[in-house]
Amino acid sequence: MFGRKRRNSDNTPRGSLKTIVALMLEEKQLIAIGLLALFGGSGINLLFPWLLKEILDEAPWLGMHLPADLSRVAAMLIVLFLIQAGFFYARHYYFTAAGYRVVTNLRNRLFGSIIGQDITFFDRSRVGDLLSRLSSDSGLVQRAVSTNVSVVARYSLQAIGGTLLMIFISPKLTVLILLLIPVIAVSSAIFGKRLRKLSKQVQQEIAEAAVIAEECISSIRSVLIFAGKTYEQKHYADASEQALETGLKRTRLAAVFSSSMVFVMNASLALLLWFGGSMLANGNISMGNLTAFLLYGVMVAVSFGFLSGAWDELMQSAGAADRIFEIIEQRPAIVSPEFPLPLPNTAQRSVRFESVSFTYPSRPDVSVLSDVSFTIPAGKTVALVGPSGGGKSTIASLIPRFYDPQSGQIFYADIPVDQLSLDVLRGEISMVTQSPEVFSLSIRDNIGYGCKNVSFELIEQASRAANLHDFIQSLPDKYDTLVGDKGVQLSGGQKQRLTIARAILHDPRLLILDEATSSLDSENEALVQQALNRLIENRTTLVIAHRLSTVQNADEVLVIEHGRIVQRGRHDELYAAEGIYRNLVKHQLL
Repeated sequence: MFGRKRRNSDNTPRGSLKTIVALMLEEKQLIAIGLLALFGGSGINLLFPWLLKEILDEAPWLGMHLPADLSRVAAMLIVLFLIQAGFFYARHYYFTAAGYRVVTNLRNRLFGSIIGQDITFFDRSRVGDLLSRLSSDSGLVQRAVSTNVSVVARYSLQAIGGTLLMIFISPKLTVLILLLIPVIAVSSAIFGKRLRKLSKQVQQEIAEAAVIAEECISSIRSVLIFAGKTYEQKHYADASEQALETGLKRTRLAAVFSSSMVFVMNASLALLLWFGGSMLANGNISMGNLTAFLLYGVMVAVSFGFLSGAWDELMQSAGAADRIFEIIEQRPAIVSPEFPLPLPNTAQRSVRFESVSFTYPSRPDVSVLSDVSFTIPAGKTVALVGPSGGGKSTIASLIPRFYDPQSGQIFYADIPVDQLSLDVLRGEISMVTQSPEVFSLSIRDNIGYGCKNVSFELIEQASRAANLHDFIQSLPDKYDTLVGDKGVQLSGGQKQRLTIARAILHDPRLLILDEATSSLDSENEALVQQALNRLIENRTTLVIAHRLSTVQNADEVLVIEHGRIVQRGRHDELYAAEGIYRNLVKHQLL
């Protein structure tokens, strides 16, 4: 669905931890400061056992002797730990700040990629899954940058530094630790691969549950009216249970890995204590060296314990990053040409279909349009009528290139639409559909959506033309009234008139009306139809309608059935002839 994996256009490499590292490099200054602080804090951790060794062995360079100088030793350590606290603060702040910046940028890129896709992408995708990638998956990536990578770097430094200092203190004792490194490395690689696979699966199953929840909540009225509450609860519970089972499977694997690593390191400490005690008894090692060596051993063991846990979380983040970049790397099939042609400097535009055939990519075996040819002359109105499912709305979707036809060509202002910039082409068109789309903004912002620096006077004029102004004035906050999620505070007719006002405000060169008056009562329909008639006048217009009042004044009527134009002409001509159009009118389907 999302295409093959490849290097994406913004040079972020895909694959395991490379993706996380590449994201971190976007904030390399913050990460660099965080790493310097990390080195400072971890360096003091490594320094402490060595200082303790020197104090216990009363090294001459320190000039301190126990117990006489105990107060000086304690004061020195307190100052050292205070410096370390400053390093830890800087490490935490800069890594966390980098994580927030990275995930904000990543979410913006992901959202931009989502809304930049063609309509086919949304036909095949589910909203809940996309939202899961924006929230849950990106949150895991943020945790990786702000916490997990810091933990891995910190404890890797301590493990490596501690091991090197152990070698310096006693090579014999260190051999016991070094023998375990190949075992740990191989185990980490094997477990890490399996953890990453399971982590990605968990995220996908969580997204599946999110899809179910989003669809249920967005259709709650249908759920309630059809008594679907019990079904939806079970549906969501089953999806959540599946995610739980996979999550527990991953958790068991992670628990086996981390507990095994901890056991191996702690058992090695026990062996070190036994062997080191024997060396101390035989005078082959000093008390200070043995103490420092055991402290370094504990430090290395603890570091490996934290590394195993951090590695588990990094695998989750890597899986989440893969899911995000599956979309970021997805390139839409419909894009602007590299060198788009300019539109002519004329006030009106024509639309022409030449032998257009079309099949939806999601249903390649079903032909929707077959050899469709017609012209909407500049400034004229063409109406499409016919039985449902005949292809009328599909024709409307092809003009702004929501889809591209499999054969034939579409022209706008005598230029093939695929040779025009998408932004330029769509900027010339306003569309009012039978399902009005309203945003959870104020009425003012909904009407002015897409218009830059539009004045309130123009918004008010558009609302008056759409017969919406009087209703708005009856509201407490008038034009600043929030309409709620998807316009839930408005009736169907009010939402329809709001979208008509939006179309009027845009003053488009091409107007597409897809059942634009379908949600209006007779009184409002007449008033809005008057406004539409004024808007349509001398403007290139495509009308899809089931109401006779919308069709009668069209310059030409095209009757569409099974994806073909079966009749064409003016209303009175078609009604006078035998055929589908006359039957539609007689049976009050128009």
